[in-house]
This record gives sequence, structure tokens and C-alpha cells, in this order.
Amino acid sequence: MFFSLNDVSFTRNSTFKMKDVTFGIERGEMLGIIGPNGSGKTTLLKIMAGILRPHRGSIMVNGSNMHTLKHRDLARIRAYVPEGIDLPFDYDVYDIVALGRHPYAGMLSGLDGKDRAAIDSAFELTDTRGLLHRKFFALSMGEKQRVMLAMAIAQGPELLLLDEPISHLDIGHQLAFVRTLKQLNRGGMTIVSALHELPIAQETFGRLCLMDSGRIVRACPAGDKGLLEDIKGVFGVNDERFIVCPSQE
Repeated sequence: MFFSLNDVSFTRNSTFKMKDVTFGIERGEMLGIIGPNGSGKTTLLKIMAGILRPHRGSIMVNGSNMHTLKHRDLARIRAYVPEGIDLPFDYDVYDIVALGRHPYAGMLSGLDGKDRAAIDSAFELTDTRGLLHRKFFALSMGEKQRVMLAMAIAQGPELLLLDEPISHLDIGHQLAFVRTLKQLNRGGMTIVSALHELPIAQETFGRLCLMDSGRIVRACPAGDKGLLEDIKGVFGVNDERFIVCPSQE
């Protein structure tokens, strides 16, 4: 197993509890995390990224306990793109994407040829080359999301964690974003993403993890027949037009 959570529990301010969460991710898998607002999707992703530390349980990656890894070693394994984008300074877009190469740079060394090639590839994959010399604060939310994805791609991770990555994109860029994820996955990258867009999640990800109130209701192939009924129950809806990918109707 490439990545696993084992009996993970987490409590936040007595208002949210995640208890005894256990599941694994195979190398090269695409896993979508779905569920209502407040169900725990972001918390789960932050725990997987090592940003939040569980109060109980363990997280294993490549056979090692994640919390025993050095920060730089962990940064070479996983990249995390949050939904909310908050930077302290108004950097040029190129400089932001170049930050993805930090885990590989020496203390005093600049970017080498391999770094620049990774950055160029990230711009190409995310169609952000036209934003190269713009200031980050001047970008739209959709452009910011694409730039942050470019930074994560430049990082060259084995595992890419995304929190609502298409929420601020128009339909054209949503579809382009999905194509990019599939291309990265074909190249060997393991991808886990939280999404609100249920039809896109079903079409994009081979397996879905449905969450509700800090627990995993079901983790199964996207086409699992029982998943639809669970989605109806968790979201409190009966109209399948809004929750089923057309190809699965």
C-alpha cells in the first residue's frame, strides 16, 4: 500500500470529530473525496498532507510513518493545493511556481536546468504561460488556482492533494483542469481531490470516498451501485440529474 490512514481520529474545538478513519490508496490511483460542507473533506486532506496531526492513529507513506519524515523529504513525496489561497506577498507568477522546486534546491544554489524544465512543464500543463510575469494578487480566483496547481506540479510529487480545485473555474477551464489531472495520473502521479461537483467527480476518479460528519460512509469504485443511494441519503436529494454523470445514466 502506497499511502494509508490507520485508525485516525481528530477533534477540533469539540465541534468536529473524526473517529477511527482507516483506508488506503494504491500508487497511481485517482481518488475523489465527496460530501456536504462540514463533512470533513478539508480536514482529511490536511491530515493526509501532514498539516494537521491526528490525535490518534498513524499515517503511512511508502512504508514509513509520515510524521517521522523530514519536512524536505515529505515535500518531495506530496504536494497540497488548498482551496483558499493566501500569500503574504505579491509575488510574480513565475516566482510562485518556482517555489515548488524548493525541496530540491540547496541553501545557496539557484535554479538549475532540471528545475527550469520542471517549471516550464508545469506552466505548459496548466496553460498559465501567459500569466508568467503578472503579479499574483492581480489574478482572478480561477487563475490563482491554476497557478497554485502549477507550483504543485513543479514540485514533482508522487502524491498530489487538492482541495476543491475547480470551484472557481469556468466550465472550459474545469474540463481543461480535469484533462491535466488525467495526464498527470497517466504519468504515474497519485491524485486525491475533494470536489463538490459530483458528476465531474464520478467521471474523473476511479474511486470515490463519500464523507459525512467526520466519517467515511463509503469508499468504492465510482460506478458502484450502492454509492448513488448513499449520496442521496447524505445530501438529502432524490433528483439524480444533479448527482449522476451522464455516462452512468
